[in-house]
Amino acid sequence: MPKFKKRINIDNATAFKLEYNDASGELKEKEFTSYKLMEQFHSRQEAFLYLDLRRFAKVEDKWYRFLKLRSPFVFQEELDFINKSFTE
Repeated sequence: MPKFKKRINIDNATAFKLEYNDASGELKEKEFTSYKLMEQFHSRQEAFLYLDLRRFAKVEDKWYRFLKLRSPFVFQEELDFINKSFTE
């Protein structure tokens, strides 16, 4: 009998974390209480030498990495981008 994996629901996240490089090139991370706050921080940083690397959501006391897709439609190019992002 196959074992079903529990689906992770981002709406159940209690915290969010963003890993990024700043102007010094140093890897930093910042935690947020909501996804909206993380996105606001991200949008304010784009004018600086800033590169967002990885996003995480904390669901049931465990951090899960996720990607923000550029579009609700996923084509092969997006799949290649997703695979590359998770294998790096």
